[in-house]
Amino acid sequence: MTTPDFEMLTDLAPKDARALADRMTRFRLAAQTLLGPQQLSGRSPQILAFRRARDFRREFSLPNIGGFTLSSLDRYKLAFGPDGRRGYASRALTAFHEYTHYLLRHHRQMNYPAWYEEGYANFLSTVYMAEDGLVVGHVPVFKRREMFRSKPTLAELLDERFMFDWKRRDLEAIYLKSWLLVHMLHLGHLSGLPASLPASLPASLPPFHTRVPEMLAMIDAGTPAAVAIETALGVTLDDLGRLLNAYGRRSSLPTQTLVANVDHEIPMDVEPMTRAEVRRTLAGAAVATGNDSYAAQLFQQVLQENPDDIDALVGLSATAGDLTSSLETARRALALDADHPDANIRMAELHATKCGQSTRDQCYAILLDSAKLYRRALRSDPDGVDAAFGLGVTYLHAGQPGNALGYLRVAYRRAPWAPRVNHFLGEAYRLIGDAQRARVHLSKAMHWHREELWRERAALALSMLESPAEE
Repeated sequence: MTTPDFEMLTDLAPKDARALADRMTRFRLAAQTLLGPQQLSGRSPQILAFRRARDFRREFSLPNIGGFTLSSLDRYKLAFGPDGRRGYASRALTAFHEYTHYLLRHHRQMNYPAWYEEGYANFLSTVYMAEDGLVVGHVPVFKRREMFRSKPTLAELLDERFMFDWKRRDLEAIYLKSWLLVHMLHLGHLSGLPASLPASLPASLPPFHTRVPEMLAMIDAGTPAAVAIETALGVTLDDLGRLLNAYGRRSSLPTQTLVANVDHEIPMDVEPMTRAEVRRTLAGAAVATGNDSYAAQLFQQVLQENPDDIDALVGLSATAGDLTSSLETARRALALDADHPDANIRMAELHATKCGQSTRDQCYAILLDSAKLYRRALRSDPDGVDAAFGLGVTYLHAGQPGNALGYLRVAYRRAPWAPRVNHFLGEAYRLIGDAQRARVHLSKAMHWHREELWRERAALALSMLESPAEE
């Protein structure tokens, strides 16, 4: 099913699929009321909506979550099944949560700490339309009972800067505490506080919602969350913790009704998928979540029916456990179509790995060969952002930062928040002597890259820049 806003692949009954697509489109219109106009463009996301939760869990080997969103330079992927826990069966709740992640990235060009992004995705997931407008802030009864827990503490929660590990055991508790905190920051001003609070605290919650943008901007710039909260919100961390505890003990939480026009006729193009298309799509999503063995099975099933399926060969190359097998499969794909964009990108990636066991001169030649493959992919698909990014990184490693710059800018326009894009773009600016721009992008990578090694590399690159006084 294709709409102007997304492509949905699902095993739902046609009637249910249309209803879900309609709700998601109206949700997007409602979210725009809060997020403002979209700032980034690109391909619409691909959504995988499962009819049964157990199929979702089997596909991705993720027992602790009901859905996920994967960011990409090329195309976002959203996947989810129904959330049937505690008798509350609502596929839309999970769908809206995952869609919020995508909308946040495309409506506001910044990085969010994990606690805020997950909390806000929960906060928006329960939006619904009433007769008098859009109701924001509803919390289902069973969620409300679980939301106020002693763990994690506020200080522990604010340390959650990077994306959560989907397999950690305390994930549900962190999600719920994040939801409570975001709810208080955005709607707490609509409620009073119990009289049992210490006299040093206000009689009612201040309008934190007006100060949240400043707080987020400070955190995006690298300010520790505790410092940003005290500076922007005007309360100490200890007092905010006391306020959150009091807020969590309330028997009910406030909601807000907004005027929003979500009446919209939604054009939908519905087409059945072939068995090979279904398997390739599911396998590609499984690779993205690290379930390589299951993905390899699906790609092999496609190739059993059609040994010349290039997309399946490229995918199988990505799941192979050793370089020799990966190269062999990628070569088979290129032999079938020497201009296939994804096959050229895959071969370029594999080719570059040979540098690890090569001399400097040999590596330089290898990188130039990889660049040829990336350029061929771009000739076949001029809008291919993955190929442009790969070519930029290859030129950078080959010692040609001037050539790298334009291609890395293409990737940056698609994902200005992405730490890895900022890292390489910052390095390119550093190497051509543009210290001011280099500092901006390398700082973003240093603050936001999930992997400590890359944060350290960004910090090292920053230390190699001339200080502002010396420029």
